Amino acid sequence: MADDDVSVAFGDLDVALAHWHIDAWGGAEYLVTKLAESLDIGTVYTTGEPSPDDTNPYGDVIFHDVIGDLSLPSLRRLQSKAGRVFEYALWEDIDWREYGGPDVLITSGSTTRAVITPDSTLHANYCHSTPRWFYDLYHDRKGSPVGILARPLVRYLRMRDMTVDPRVDYYFANSPIIARRLRKYYNRDAEVLYPPVSLERYHNEGNDGYYLHLGRLDEEKGVPNIVRAFDGTEHCLVLAGGEGDIDEGCHSTIERAPNIDYRGFVSEAEKYDLLAHCQAVVFNGHNEDFGIVPIEANASGKPCLARDDGFPGVYIEDGKNGYRHDGRPAGIKTAVERFESEGLAGDPGAEVERFSTDGFEEQIKQSIIRQYERFRETTMVADYND
Repeated sequence: MADDDVSVAFGDLDVALAHWHIDAWGGAEYLVTKLAESLDIGTVYTTGEPSPDDTNPYGDVIFHDVIGDLSLPSLRRLQSKAGRVFEYALWEDIDWREYGGPDVLITSGSTTRAVITPDSTLHANYCHSTPRWFYDLYHDRKGSPVGILARPLVRYLRMRDMTVDPRVDYYFANSPIIARRLRKYYNRDAEVLYPPVSLERYHNEGNDGYYLHLGRLDEEKGVPNIVRAFDGTEHCLVLAGGEGDIDEGCHSTIERAPNIDYRGFVSEAEKYDLLAHCQAVVFNGHNEDFGIVPIEANASGKPCLARDDGFPGVYIEDGKNGYRHDGRPAGIKTAVERFESEGLAGDPGAEVERFSTDGFEEQIKQSIIRQYERFRETTMVADYND
């Protein structure tokens, strides 16, 4: 624990890290693992856990399920399966004094913001996004029968979400897009802290002539439109990622098309190899908060054909590190044709250094020190005035 001297070094601080829930390994878990490694934290507190045989593929960080530490754990675990309906309450019930009463608690995700920390603990939140179905995507499904029936619950959860916001002392956002949403929906400022990329692991081994898509076969990843864009063309498409929620028609097209190769979930080593040998990466996630795949493509010296919204739409510049498209099959085809005919004017990896692991580690440590000093300064003034 740090003492009352406002000037502190990072090593003087007891820092803890909590991640809202985990049932599979994805981008958020990658980020939290790297965040823990950067802060020399070996354990991340979370709710839920993957299969015991499914170890963390991103590092040696351990995820500790806090539900087992609560009273009536069987009931709490049942509640956790209902998602956000009970998640805010589950995090509220965690007594952080049982975990040492840290000087700084960094929470990852939306529902962890509900934690009630000791008054001497700085609570910083790493925001991957504001809850999208409460805010920017609210109108996308409200016309469906399920959407209409769910609206009263969504309105309640939106109020619940707003209620816990003042418990956060400081926000980090994973991109300028998320910083904008935090300002729009919570009227809160945020420091942009890009997720770290281990740039040294990526390399360019030439061009084996195929286009690559990385990620689950999900509707929200725009996979059906990518498949439609490549179906019947002379361009080879490799899909690498876990089974998602695409319909049977899309699955049938993938199985039938001779130029489309689905590899399933691949290891990190296989991913790096696919990136190293592809011609370009195709990315079609809708309004992505950050989207690490375009950066991975550029770090491998390959262009990315990315949808023109969210952070990828800001990051990708036509003809420089890739091409943008509108997400529809025709738009994706046009981006492929432009890349094939025009190529790139420069090195697609010229701007990736800003996402380095070293830069991430330095920024997060300096920011924590700065914010903790301000927090302690405010606390000491309040104590003095009392």
